[in-house]
Amino acid sequence: MLGDIIEIAERLWLIEGEMPRDNDRYPDAANVIVYRRDDRLYLIDSGVGPVMRASLERLIEKNRPIREFTLLNSHGHIDHIANNDLMAAVPAASKHHYLSAPGFKLLDGPRYFTRLYDTMNTYYDTFAGFQARQLKYRAAGLVRDVLAFGVGKKRALRMLIPLGTRKFEPVRPSRDTMEAFESLARQRIPLGGEAWTGWVMGANDVLVLEDRGHSPDHMLFYIPEHRFLYAGDATFEFFSVWPDANRNATRNSIAKCVQMVKRGQVQLFADAHHHKVMQDPHAVGAFLEKLLGDDETFQRVLGGVLGDHPGLTIPEIYARLRHRRHIPAVRTYLDREFPHAPPTLQAVILLTLLDMGCRCEGPRRKKRFYPV
Repeated sequence: MLGDIIEIAERLWLIEGEMPRDNDRYPDAANVIVYRRDDRLYLIDSGVGPVMRASLERLIEKNRPIREFTLLNSHGHIDHIANNDLMAAVPAASKHHYLSAPGFKLLDGPRYFTRLYDTMNTYYDTFAGFQARQLKYRAAGLVRDVLAFGVGKKRALRMLIPLGTRKFEPVRPSRDTMEAFESLARQRIPLGGEAWTGWVMGANDVLVLEDRGHSPDHMLFYIPEHRFLYAGDATFEFFSVWPDANRNATRNSIAKCVQMVKRGQVQLFADAHHHKVMQDPHAVGAFLEKLLGDDETFQRVLGGVLGDHPGLTIPEIYARLRHRRHIPAVRTYLDREFPHAPPTLQAVILLTLLDMGCRCEGPRRKKRFYPV
């Protein structure tokens, strides 16, 4: 349950987040990791909301005295950084707070999401892409279009974005305590026979691994003492959630993680939005391989739809995809979409087609797609 403190190993905890049944009303809360090594305490992300905050405060109090406290944000998305201001209350002689440099732009939620939605609106009407609460979102789309006549498209969007993000409030990213990972010396980190790049925290306490797939600033984390791999949002079912995602980078990172598992370097595994800890390396490997396989299947299905019916719009592709629910990967994606998770599947379809290099043409919001 939300806020539960799970002891993964000695001095290593997961605070459970939540992917609510109705993401339209409640925030998705990412898991949080707390790790103590000697007199050093590490926090990986801070989640969102008062329930998770209270659990964090209990664990911090339990781990006193703390000489050095380090907060590591996996990336700047709102569900990972809302309780960052806990930095100020931690009784430690030395404090550090890191986020990758591209993530600083993500901290201004309204501006960030306005840019992303405006990009997707070039291809299809994103508000019409919501299959749940259709009346609400179509009404919002109408308001957006009316406002756009007076204030412009981007400003109209920006005025509506807070309606979707207010469920996360209060959001306190503690921008003034943040340093960029890039201010430290980047290192080559060999794991799983692959050459990661990233940063080493403390006395080889936490390895920060560059991913940059889910978002331009996204990081993975590895704790050598427990052979614990924390994948953040890299292992969310949809590899392309927002236009600034890099699907190939995500696939590359997951493939590296598979090699780490095969070489016995992963004994424990967790990520941000599957609210459990995997302790069987075989199960971890199967989970990672399924993610890669489902992504490949989804591409093939989309390619087949366009091959049979070139010139479809995003909503038309979505309608045909729903008739392919018998395909396990498609069923997984359909079952995961909004309101069960933040993104609509129409957004995922769009971004996957663009990744595939499909050609599109036509007027704004009514682009038609053609196979490669």
